[in-house]
Amino acid sequence: MPNSLYSLSDLSIFFILVAATITISILAVLFDKHFVFEKLRYKDNPTIGSISSLIGIIYGVLVGFVALYLINNQDHASVAVQREASASANIYEGSKWLPEPYQTLLQKDITRYIQTVINKEWPRMSNFETVSPDGDYIIEKILADLKPYAPASTSEAVNLQNLLTSANSLYDARHARIGISSSQLSPELWEVIMIGTILIIAINYAFRVNFSLHLFATCSFAVMAASMLFLLVTLDRPFQGEFVVGPGAFQQVLNLENARPEQIADGLNIRIK
Repeated sequence: MPNSLYSLSDLSIFFILVAATITISILAVLFDKHFVFEKLRYKDNPTIGSISSLIGIIYGVLVGFVALYLINNQDHASVAVQREASASANIYEGSKWLPEPYQTLLQKDITRYIQTVINKEWPRMSNFETVSPDGDYIIEKILADLKPYAPASTSEAVNLQNLLTSANSLYDARHARIGISSSQLSPELWEVIMIGTILIIAINYAFRVNFSLHLFATCSFAVMAASMLFLLVTLDRPFQGEFVVGPGAFQQVLNLENARPEQIADGLNIRIK
């Protein structure tokens, strides 16, 4: 699908698809009535109906599996973002148990990482552009900052291990998010879906019934097919359009980092003396 399509609102995309399919369907029915299948008679309807049912089953199964795949892809994107945000929060919270200057270094690094994700990477993903490796460099800096740190006790060693594990989880979740952000249905699959959509609508032109009923049935199929295309378009890219995975999880972590202890206590209903 072209990127320009995702600059429109979902409602606009829906109305464009429905209007286009209905307009084409009405014109095709009028043309068909007088020029194409004029020799068919009512006795041919059972044969046409059998063919229509077969095409409909194949089309329904295909679209159903594709929609299920895209819904799962949206879920994977959401999980990756949550994992990445959780790893960021774990690193920030774990840094509070470090002595200076490690605490300040780590907190600055993770804050800069989250700001990079929200302000630089998300707009690029929203435009289906390649994400820069700046986030990877910040994670490498986090690991480099922790390298000279020598734990003085068992608890400090455990905390260090947790920080390293969270940094590795942050790296994995980050690349899972970036990988999903560049995923989309292949052109070949879109071609098959479009061919199926054309066939499921076009087979209705061959029926011989009352003209008004014929027009209504064909337009109904057109609206259903347009709705299926709309569903696939809106689900195709998890970080583009209106129905997307947003950076809200990162923003919550950033808000927590910027909050004063009194604000955190109020949110947790804790009284600080």
